[in-house]
Amino acid sequence: MRFLLAFLMLFASVAADAKEYFFVEIDGVISGYTEKYIEQSLDKASGADGVLVIKLDTPGGVLDSTRKIVQLILESETPVVTFVSPQGARAGSAGTFITLASHYAAMAEGSNIGAAHPVNITGQNIEGEMGKKIENDTVAFIRSIAEKRGRNLDISVQMVTNSLSLTAQEALEANLIDSVVNSDDGLVALLAEKYGEQTARTYLEPTVLQRVAFFLSDPNVLMLMLFIGIGAIFLEFKMPGTFVFAGIGICAILLFLMGINIIPVNWLGLLLIIAGFALMFAEVFIPSFGLLTLGAVVALGFGMYLLFSREGNVGISVSWGMIIGVLAVVILVVGLIGRLLVRDFLAKPATGAEGMIGETGTVMSWNGSAGKVFVHGEIWSAESGSAFEKDDKVKVTEIKGMVIKIERAE
Repeated sequence: MRFLLAFLMLFASVAADAKEYFFVEIDGVISGYTEKYIEQSLDKASGADGVLVIKLDTPGGVLDSTRKIVQLILESETPVVTFVSPQGARAGSAGTFITLASHYAAMAEGSNIGAAHPVNITGQNIEGEMGKKIENDTVAFIRSIAEKRGRNLDISVQMVTNSLSLTAQEALEANLIDSVVNSDDGLVALLAEKYGEQTARTYLEPTVLQRVAFFLSDPNVLMLMLFIGIGAIFLEFKMPGTFVFAGIGICAILLFLMGINIIPVNWLGLLLIIAGFALMFAEVFIPSFGLLTLGAVVALGFGMYLLFSREGNVGISVSWGMIIGVLAVVILVVGLIGRLLVRDFLAKPATGAEGMIGETGTVMSWNGSAGKVFVHGEIWSAESGSAFEKDDKVKVTEIKGMVIKIERAE
């Protein structure tokens, strides 16, 4: 009887400690939509008395949204676990604050964390008193998180002051995270010792609107939307009437405008990009021997580099691959258009009367050395030293006023 009672008490204890684990994936820039998604997911985990696991892979994000996410985690009685995953993922800049704020932090092998130093609108360190003020504020932010969770204060501060970045194993040895693990199953097995065995595992999915917002919060996607939009509108002006390019361009520009409401942009960078496209189009119409193209490349390069470099954004930037790719396309397009223009300039006239030389026509009527010939969609008076019959095929050799010289077509 006592054995049965002890068994029932043990079973009840295990059952009471068992938890439902809720998983969410955050892959991309931290924004206001990320904050709402985590808040909704945390509410679901809290309602089920479960554990929320955030699988994180981010280059950074909007600092204001990051602060709100950190506040949610620090005030939550429901355990929040951040798992920097999969292997090769990163918790850069804003992701560093979220990881350190979690009740339990884990990283996959090959992942990294850190580089949380604030920058100015030119992407450089902020100088002067304002720079000290912003850096001190960010340092205090990360120190308060580290103190709350008992993590390494010195290393946490260096991630802000020196943009220090650590591998998963280095972060574990520095007491910044709690474990290094490579799978969800392995993580849950470790969490069972702390929060209880898993009764169920639920993978939460974002809404359609959140999916669109996450897609548009990628700096490379926004840069691509702007490039497609401007390019398509330019093609509509060059080939008007179909409205296909206009529709594509307008949709792409609208998506870009939606995106910059999610991630604030540096207006200096945007103006440089627009100036770069203007110089590129000017090159098509104004011969500058490549000077306008060079100006376009410089303006576009600096514009893309600075587009998301502004106070309040941490770790958000257009990738070097995208920048190099766009510049390569610009040079290629301008080169092709220039080659076509040169070829057209050197080619014989293709319109007007002179464009008919070499054209083949049909004799409509002929009398002696003159007659009428249908050529180039028109009936012309013609002369020749040869005699022709109706419907003979002839070729235009010369034009004198409104009379053409012809010979028999071979």
